[in-house]
Amino acid sequence: MLRALERKEPDLLPIYEIIIDSHIVEKILGRAAKRVREEWQWNVSIEDYYSVHEKLGLDGINIFDGSMELKPLDKETYVDEWARVWKVKNETLFYAGGMINSPEDLEKFSPPDPNDPDRIDQLRRLIKINKKELAVTGGIHDAYEIPYQMRGGVNLLIDYYTRPDFARKLIEMSVNYNIELAKAMIDLGVDALVSGDDYAYKHGPFMPPRHFREFILPYLKRIVDVVHKGGVPFIKHCDGYIWPILDDLVKTGIDALHPIEPQAKMSLREVKEKYGEKICVMGNVDVSYVLPFGTVKETIKDVKRCIKEASIGGGHILTSSNSIHSAVKVENFKAMIKTARKYGVYPIHLSKC
Repeated sequence: MLRALERKEPDLLPIYEIIIDSHIVEKILGRAAKRVREEWQWNVSIEDYYSVHEKLGLDGINIFDGSMELKPLDKETYVDEWARVWKVKNETLFYAGGMINSPEDLEKFSPPDPNDPDRIDQLRRLIKINKKELAVTGGIHDAYEIPYQMRGGVNLLIDYYTRPDFARKLIEMSVNYNIELAKAMIDLGVDALVSGDDYAYKHGPFMPPRHFREFILPYLKRIVDVVHKGGVPFIKHCDGYIWPILDDLVKTGIDALHPIEPQAKMSLREVKEKYGEKICVMGNVDVSYVLPFGTVKETIKDVKRCIKEASIGGGHILTSSNSIHSAVKVENFKAMIKTARKYGVYPIHLSKC
């Protein structure tokens, strides 16, 4: 996986997922998982989460930061340390709004401490049990997701127009926190950092490109530079149709792009052809139809497509087109891995696909 992130040819095509849902974890384990509520993978212990990655033979494992200490508002509604409201249904966490409604609310707000030892305790435990068998990535955020969720709805996007100074204060708070968190994760020994902020949906970016360049780009570059100074690669996750901002993203110095969403008309082949000398491409087995609703045969076909489009010469990590969510068929997920192992042996021979 690390060779692929360096855009080099590994011995095998690496396989990685940014998140595997707790329901899938339990199906693969064949038993109930150990439950630890404060963990990001809702209620699944890091030991069980790691065990599934090891059992499947994946090449990397990701764990997001631990800033999800939840305080109950009622029996199914919680607020976290970023004033974000969440609802729980079927042991799955759903974002339900933000509680920062004005500059006055922000003045009263104190962000979580990125240097709290408990913040990265699960990552510390993961690195201890891993023993360098898997590439460990630490999940952080950057300039968009936390401010957007603190404000709720489309309020932050309106703030870009009407209250830009307020928006920048929210952004600075998020970026400063995540820079310190990234440093702590690097000190622990992560192999790469992943930023999970989405900037787009299937029809295009959430904001005009000029706002992206003003309110996202310089802050993202600050984080990328800090991560590189720490000596590890930076993976950018972003769903949606991102062609209008992709040149800008690549210019920040990101090392890899995940997941190049086919449902948003993002072509793995085209991204590899245009940017393959600058970034590693990560993707993009269809997780909207093929993995949850398709057959094993359809899964095999889609994995072969990904290999044909992006694996030649290295610089490709096979992943789903988002994450392994609760509706994914376990047999299809396993078929995805098995197919990649069969046809993803370097040097890649397209005639065998």
